[in-house]
Amino acid sequence: MQAIMVGIITIGRHVAAFDKADWQVGGQKFLEACAARAIPAYLERSRSGNGGHVWIFFDKPYPAVRSRKLFITILEESGAFSKFDKGSSFDRLFPNQDYLSGKGLGNLIALPLFKPALEKGNSCFLDPETLAPVEDQFGFLKTVKRIATARLDDLLARSKTENTGGTMIPTQSGKLTIILQNTVRLNRSAIPQPLVNFLKDELNFANSAFIVKKKSGKSTFETPRFFKLINETEHEIIVPRGFIGKLIRFCREMQITHDFIDNRVELAQVEFPFQASLRKHQRYVVESVSKKDIGVIVAPPGAGKTIMGLKIVADKKQPALIIVHRKQLLDQWVDRIEAFLGIPKKEVGIIGQGKMRLGAKVTVATIQSLPKYLENIREKFGTILVDECHHIPAESYRNTVESLNCRYCYGLTATPFRKYNDDKFIFAYLGEIIAEIKPEEIDEYKRAHVVIRNTDLNVPYNSKTDSFETLSQILIHDTGRNMLIVNDVAAELNRGKKAVIITERKEHIASLHLLLKQYYETITLSGDDSESSKKMKWKTLAAGEFQVLITTGQYFGEGSDIQNISTLFLAYPFSFHGKLIQYIGRVQRSEINPTIYDYRDHRIDYLDKLFLKRNTYYRKIDKQATLFSEPQSDYQPQTNQVFTLEKIIKVAIADLAFHYGHVAFSYEVAEMHTRLEFQVENLEMRPEFDVLKPYFVKALKSKNIAVHLFAEFEYGKLVAQSAAS
Repeated sequence: MQAIMVGIITIGRHVAAFDKADWQVGGQKFLEACAARAIPAYLERSRSGNGGHVWIFFDKPYPAVRSRKLFITILEESGAFSKFDKGSSFDRLFPNQDYLSGKGLGNLIALPLFKPALEKGNSCFLDPETLAPVEDQFGFLKTVKRIATARLDDLLARSKTENTGGTMIPTQSGKLTIILQNTVRLNRSAIPQPLVNFLKDELNFANSAFIVKKKSGKSTFETPRFFKLINETEHEIIVPRGFIGKLIRFCREMQITHDFIDNRVELAQVEFPFQASLRKHQRYVVESVSKKDIGVIVAPPGAGKTIMGLKIVADKKQPALIIVHRKQLLDQWVDRIEAFLGIPKKEVGIIGQGKMRLGAKVTVATIQSLPKYLENIREKFGTILVDECHHIPAESYRNTVESLNCRYCYGLTATPFRKYNDDKFIFAYLGEIIAEIKPEEIDEYKRAHVVIRNTDLNVPYNSKTDSFETLSQILIHDTGRNMLIVNDVAAELNRGKKAVIITERKEHIASLHLLLKQYYETITLSGDDSESSKKMKWKTLAAGEFQVLITTGQYFGEGSDIQNISTLFLAYPFSFHGKLIQYIGRVQRSEINPTIYDYRDHRIDYLDKLFLKRNTYYRKIDKQATLFSEPQSDYQPQTNQVFTLEKIIKVAIADLAFHYGHVAFSYEVAEMHTRLEFQVENLEMRPEFDVLKPYFVKALKSKNIAVHLFAEFEYGKLVAQSAAS
């Protein structure tokens, strides 16, 4: 060993480095692959203890260009590494270059058995089965075996022979072939590096479910940290169907020659007698869709997504499948199909509610029931509509939709942009937005009147150190706050209106119900209701035999088709504007302009910032004056006009403050003589990340992040604020 250290004896060697939290998994996969090829390999824990190295020694020096090619192949075949994978624990090979440029020594790696680290259980060789340090490290070195370079030549030659074997895709030699059916398939051997990088960047992203579980202290076992929307076989790369548009455009822009094969199903045409006239905004959507086979249609609640969807079905003249996620939505679609397509209910196919009946022209299915029948219906439909398609991020949803091969596939939603980048799933599986309607583009659109109430709730809450659940319990049980809500509800009900109160906690439903039930016809709806109870309550709501509904956003946000509610009370704080779009849209179906009550907990900084984000959307709805807190300084502007700040700025990473679920920074608004604190949401963030700022600078290769700021002032007072990066 001493002779090797001082250079008297020269041997060849290669090292595979692994990092990230699951470095042991990648390292063991590579060890197993080496063992299967009779390659002696040895696992060492790195000096930091946060990674590992797999060492392979040769009997004599060997060209790096050859060894790197061989070990990259073994890494890929073992599943420890893929050039399409952004979240792999594999970091790099040493040597990290095929050849030296002559300008330096190349990449260096620390040798094992560094005493200060060794004393901490690091920088040592491990038992591959238990991952415990080998007891006698220097004695272990005497047992290390070196592989003959002739054996490496043999393995490399064999891998070349295997890689030139048959392919699943018929293709000219070296030419990329793209096949579109229920997925998009590419012949692996012909994918150039720019396209590899493009696929890797576009189709790998963080899994928000992992982040939420980790933050809430739940087990993350078998929950992937990253989503990789690329499937790999020996000869093919498979990506979701909705990605086809981006893929083809990239190939054209980069001048990547390719063959395109369309294997989508197109069935015998069927005729639909469409029996309705479309409004102007609906005609625009249908016309836009006529030019596209795949894509997402965005329209606010009340815009008539159902009638537009049925017109699209009629125009495509293909047997259609409409996918919903709730029984209530299934019933609504069946009713509309009978009304607008003239198909009797008994002839409409239904998959769900214990039924499996395919319709000759149209079938409506719940996503929960579809999987068990997939084998028999994969190619039975030419047109597929996915209602409320923002649920595509759910694994059962996307896997089911991907299994169906059809000519036309469209998603319908009011809120395609999801929290934590889940919207990437929607666009990958269903395609890009092909038509979008803004509320103001709808004839006779009911503009909401927004009323803001300041509460007196005051808790010394610190988002860095305090549990939000504790704050939530205080909020939902606060008598003063609840009475403020109840008094507003009573005032509207006494005017003869019907109202809905939305909260996010079942205990809050119970508290508000207790305060209202004695005086008004009150219905509660939550996850505690049985199926029969829900059915009975929805029937009562549809008949209008109530005054106030108290429920959660889960039950009111989607699928509720109550025409006579005109007043909405948002009793629980949140920030995501997608919820607002859903909630407000449900009360815009009334004959009169709806009124929205929002409760601003302005004395608690964290909750006030949530309100300012909601108010960014309210300001788009209605530029009316509202009840806001006092300005932050004595400065009074010389004009009463609204001042809007909207710009992209660079913020130094060193200036960021890390909190649970977000990062914060301050920004001087010179025009208003005030300094604001902005927050950028990210569930992965934690206060202890503050010490990692130098690492973030290195990883991002930048000392700054770009942030899109929005803030609006009226009469010198801050009325809306948000930040995104």
